[in-house]
Amino acid sequence: MKTAPATGADLFYVAESDATDIDSAVEAALNAQKIWAGLSVAERKDALLHWARNLRSVFEDIAQLDAVDSGSPLGDGRKGLLRGIEHLEHFAGLGFELTGQTVPATAGNLHYTIREPFGVVGILTPFNHPSFFPIKLAAPALAAGNAVVIKPSEQTPLSASIIATAASGALPDGLVNVVQGGPEAGQALVAHRKVHRLHLTGGVPTGLAIQRAAAESGIVKHVTLELGGKNPLIVFPDVSAESAASAAVKGMNFTHQGQSCGSTSRLFIHSSMAEEVTALIAEKVAAIKIGLPDDPESEMGSMVSVKHQQRVLAMIEMAKEDGAHLLIGGEAGSGDLANGAYVMPTVFTGVRPDMRIAQQEVFGPVLSIIEWDDEDKMIEAANSTDYGLTAAIWTNNLQKALETAAKVESGYVWVNGVVSRYLGVPFGGYKNSGTGLEHSRETMLSYTQEKSISVVLSRGVV
Repeated sequence: MKTAPATGADLFYVAESDATDIDSAVEAALNAQKIWAGLSVAERKDALLHWARNLRSVFEDIAQLDAVDSGSPLGDGRKGLLRGIEHLEHFAGLGFELTGQTVPATAGNLHYTIREPFGVVGILTPFNHPSFFPIKLAAPALAAGNAVVIKPSEQTPLSASIIATAASGALPDGLVNVVQGGPEAGQALVAHRKVHRLHLTGGVPTGLAIQRAAAESGIVKHVTLELGGKNPLIVFPDVSAESAASAAVKGMNFTHQGQSCGSTSRLFIHSSMAEEVTALIAEKVAAIKIGLPDDPESEMGSMVSVKHQQRVLAMIEMAKEDGAHLLIGGEAGSGDLANGAYVMPTVFTGVRPDMRIAQQEVFGPVLSIIEWDDEDKMIEAANSTDYGLTAAIWTNNLQKALETAAKVESGYVWVNGVVSRYLGVPFGGYKNSGTGLEHSRETMLSYTQEKSISVVLSRGVV
C-alpha cells in the first residue's frame, strides 16, 4: 500500500513487476524498436511531438498525482512536468544531429562512420521529480532510435504509468514501457541480457549497485549515472548581503524540501559578511510557507516518506552532536502537519568543513553555513567531499569568478546563479556524482553506437 507522505493516508496498491514482467516489457520494446528505427528522423520527430501534445492534454492530472504521491507542492510539480515536456520537444528536433563523419584515412578509398541505436534502454528514475525524470531521460534515448523500459522509484510510482499511457496513438505500441517495483525489479532490468544501455538517476549506493549488477550480468553494458551532490555556494565579499542570502535560500531548493541533487547545501560565506547574511537567511527561511502539497499557497511540502523524514532528522541530530549550531528549524512537523513526513527548513551555523553534515548528502532541507577568510583553504574545503556535481560562485569580479570556476571540482558551475539548468548545456558530475552528461546533444549521442565503415575503391591501397 502506497501512502500519501504529507498526510499518512492510504493511497493505492501498486503491483510489483517480477522478472517475467520485465522480460515481457523488454520483448515488447525490442519489437517496437524495429519499427521505430525504420522511421525517418522527421517521422520520429513528429511522433515525439505528438506525445508531447498528449502529455500537455493531461498535464494537470499528472501534476496532481505527483503532489499527492511525493508530498511536494503542486506548483513545484507543475514546473518539473513542464520542464520534462520541454526536454521532449527539444530532443524531438535534435535527431538530425545524429550525423557521422568521413575520414581521409587513405587515398582512393571511402572511410565513414554512422550512428546506430543500442536497441532497448533501461532507465531507472528517482523519487524527487516523478514526472520530470521519466520524460526527460526517455527523450534523448527515443530521439536516437531506441525503445525504453522505465522503472520509476517505488516511492513515487504513479505518474510514470500515466506518462507511458499518453504515448498511445503517438508512438509505436511497446516503445515506452513502465515496470514497477523496488531493488529486485531494478536488478532484473539491469541484468537483462537484451538491455545493453542503462541510465540511473539516484544515490551513490544505488549507482554502485547498478554498476556491480551490470558487471555481474555477463553482458558488457554502457552505463551512465547521475548521482548525488554536496554542492558549494561560494560567496565573495563584494556581493551584497541581500543577494547572497537570496541565492543561498533559492539554491538550497527549500521549495522542493531540499530533495534535489543540485542543491547548494554548503554556503561558504566570507567572515566579513557572515553575520548579516546569516540573519537575512534566517528571516527568509522563517517566511517559507509549509503546508499540504495541494494547497496553492504552500511553498514547501513533506519529505517523500516517513523513512526519509527520520533519516533527515537523524542527520540533524548528528550535526548537533558534532558541534554545529542550529539556527532555525531542525524538527518534524507539528499541529496540522504532524501526521505527515515533514521536516522544517533547517539552517546550521558554525559548521566546519570536516563535519559529517558538511561531507554527507542529506537530501533534505538542511543548509550548512561555513565561514571563510583564506581563499585557498576555502577552495580546498569546497573540494573536500566525494561529490562534484554543481557549484555556485557569487562575485562581481569576473576574473575572480572564472579563476574560481576553474578550481572547483564540479561538473556544472553557476556564476551569480543557482538552480537553473539550460537545455543544450551539458549537465553532469565529477567524482561520485556520476558519469555521462544530460540535457545536450552529447546526451542523445550517448544512446548510439558508432560504426566505422571502410569501402575499398582502389585495389591495392590499404
